[in-house]
Amino acid sequence: MILTIMVFKANKLPLFLFFFFLCITSTLALAHHQTETEQDLQREYHRCLQRCQEQKQQPGQQQQQQCQQRCERQRQEQEERHEREHREGRQREQGGGRDPQQEYQQCQRRCQVDPRSPAQGQQQQQQQCQQRCEERRQEQERQQQEYQQCRQRCQQQEQGQGGKQQQCQQRCEERRQEQERQQQEYQQCQQRCQQQEQGQGKQQQQQRCQQRCEDERQRQEQRDNAQEKPQEEERNNPYFLDEQSFKERIKTEHGYTRVSRRFSKISNLLRGIENYRLGLFEANPSTFLIPHHLDADAIFVVVQGRGLINLIHQQDRNSYNLERGDVIRVPAGALIYLINRDNNDKFQIVSLLKPVSTPTNKFREFFGVGGENPETFYNTFSDEILEAAFNTDKKGLDSLFRQQRKGGIVQASQEQIRALSQDVSSSRQHSPKWSRHSSQSWRPFNLLNQRPTHSNEYGQLYDVTPNDYPQLQDLDVAVSYHKINKGAMVAPFYNSRATSLVVVVDGDGRFEMACPHLSSSQTQIKEGSETREQEQKQGGSVHYQKVSARLSPRTAFIIPAGHPVSIVASDNQNLEIVAFKVNAENNERNYLAGQNNLLNQLQREAKELAFNKPAREVETILNNQRQSVFLPGPHQHQQREHSEEGRHGGLLSIADVLAF
Repeated sequence: MILTIMVFKANKLPLFLFFFFLCITSTLALAHHQTETEQDLQREYHRCLQRCQEQKQQPGQQQQQQCQQRCERQRQEQEERHEREHREGRQREQGGGRDPQQEYQQCQRRCQVDPRSPAQGQQQQQQQCQQRCEERRQEQERQQQEYQQCRQRCQQQEQGQGGKQQQCQQRCEERRQEQERQQQEYQQCQQRCQQQEQGQGKQQQQQRCQQRCEDERQRQEQRDNAQEKPQEEERNNPYFLDEQSFKERIKTEHGYTRVSRRFSKISNLLRGIENYRLGLFEANPSTFLIPHHLDADAIFVVVQGRGLINLIHQQDRNSYNLERGDVIRVPAGALIYLINRDNNDKFQIVSLLKPVSTPTNKFREFFGVGGENPETFYNTFSDEILEAAFNTDKKGLDSLFRQQRKGGIVQASQEQIRALSQDVSSSRQHSPKWSRHSSQSWRPFNLLNQRPTHSNEYGQLYDVTPNDYPQLQDLDVAVSYHKINKGAMVAPFYNSRATSLVVVVDGDGRFEMACPHLSSSQTQIKEGSETREQEQKQGGSVHYQKVSARLSPRTAFIIPAGHPVSIVASDNQNLEIVAFKVNAENNERNYLAGQNNLLNQLQREAKELAFNKPAREVETILNNQRQSVFLPGPHQHQQREHSEEGRHGGLLSIADVLAF
C-alpha cells in the first residue's frame, strides 16, 4: 500500500489509476486471505484425522470410525461457516443475494462425500439428498428473482417520493435476510438429522427427522406467502381498497377527509353498491371542521377520540358530544360542523355515504361559509344576485366571503371550544322513545355500550340494527364492530342478504374470501361474449377463487352477500374493524365452522351423502372446534398442536402417518 502511494506521488499518476491499484491490491489481499483460510481448514482436518489414526494403538475400531466421522462433520461445518461469512461479506459490498449455483454445487458435494451412511440404502439417500439440492437451487433462484423485482418496483416509485423508495427497498432487504435466515435454520435441521448415529433401525428415524425439517420449511413458506403474496393479489383484488383508493377531499395540517372511489369504477363486480362510498375523517386535537352540507346521506361511526357535532336541519340545531363507538345518522342537506374537543387525542370517524344525486351517483361537500380556501359556493353567483340576496354591497360581501384561506379544518382556541360545547347532548342521555321525526331522533347511538352480540377470550362482536336505531331504517343499513384479539380469527361465515363494506380502524391482519366470480387466470370476468365463452368452457361448473389481502388501518374490503369469508388478526396486535351492512333487512350471519356451524344442522343421512363419508366421522370433525364466532387463529392452532406433540413425546403425528 505504501509503495503504491509513493509511486503515485513520484510520478503524479492520474487519480483513477491510483484507485485502480487500490482495487487490485484489495482484491489480491482478499483472495490471499481466503486461500490461507482454506489451507488452515485443510491442515486442521488432517491433524484431526491424524489424531484418529493414533487411536490404532487402542482397542476399538468403532471408536476410531466415530472419531473420523466427527472430523468430517467439523470440516463441513467450518467450510460452511467460512463460506457463509465470505458470502455475507460479498453481499455487503455488492448489495446482492446468494449465488444459487455455488450453493447447489456445495450441496451436491455434501451428498457425495457423506461417509456415515451404510452401503445399504445409501444410494436412495443420496438421490433424495440430490433432489433436495435441486429443489433448493430452484427456490433460491426464485427468491433472488423476487428480490430483484422488488427492488425494481421500488425504483419505479414516482419522483419526489425518495422516502417511500427507501422504505420499499428496506422491506425488500428485510425479506431477503429473513429468507436467508430460514435457509440456515433448514440446513442446520438437516445437519442434525445427518449427525444421528447410524445403526439397525436408525435409518427410518433419520428419514422422519429430515421429513420434519422439510415440513417445517414448507409451513414457513406458506406463512410467508400468506403475508407477502397478497401484495400482488391486492393490486388485482377488486374487493380490497388500499389507502390509495381513498381520495382526499379536504386536507390541511390539522386533518383530512377522504372518500373512496366509485365502486363501479373499481370493478364491474361492485356495481351493486355503486350508490355508496366509504369515508375517513381525522382531526388533530382542538380543531374545527368548517360548516358544510353534503348531497348524500351519511352514517358516522366514531372510532377514536372525543368530539362534538352540530346538525342544523330546517330551523333546528342539535349538538351532540361524540365518543368512541357512537353511531349517528347525518341526513343529506343538513348543515354540519365537527369539533375535536380533546387536547391530546386525534378524533377519527369512518362513514358510509349514499349520494342522493341519482343521475350521476356523485357527491360533494358544499361550503357556504368559507372564502378562497375552502372556496365558498357564494362566489359563483353574480354580484347583483348576492347584493340583492344579502341586502349588502359588494365591498361588504367581499369582506365576508373572501377572508378564509386556512382550509376546511382549522385550529380552535380553548375558549372557542368551551363556548361551542355548551348545551350539548350525548348518546349516554336517555331518550324516552325513538322517533325519526322528533328533534331527539338525531341523537347518536353507542353500540359499544350495548351488550356484545358475542364475546369470548378471542374477540367481541357488537351490532346495531335498524330496530335498535330507527335512523338506519330508511337506509336499510346495519353496523357491526369486530374486535379480534391478536392471533385470533373470525370463523368463516357468510351474510344471507347483506353486502358488508368493512373499514379497518386499528391493528393489522388479513382476510380470505371465496369468490365464484373470479378465475385463476384473470382478476375479473368481463361481460358479453367473454363471459359466455367461459361459461361454455366450464360446462356450468363452479370454481371458487381465493381472494385475500393484508389489512391495516385506513384500508377496506367488501364482502358480497353469500361469499364465505374469514378474518385473522396478526400475532402482534388486536384487529378492530367496522362493517356497514347494506340490504340489512332480514339478513342472517351464517357461520361455517365452530359450535354454531351451519353444517351441524344437516341430518345424518344428508352428511353422509354430501361428504361421501360416514356421518360419525363427519360429526367428529365438525365438532372438534369447541369455540364459536371467534376462534384461535392459525398460529395459535399450530402452537397448540406442537405443544401436544411435545407432551406425547415420540409418538408419531398424523402427518407422519399420512406421509405429509
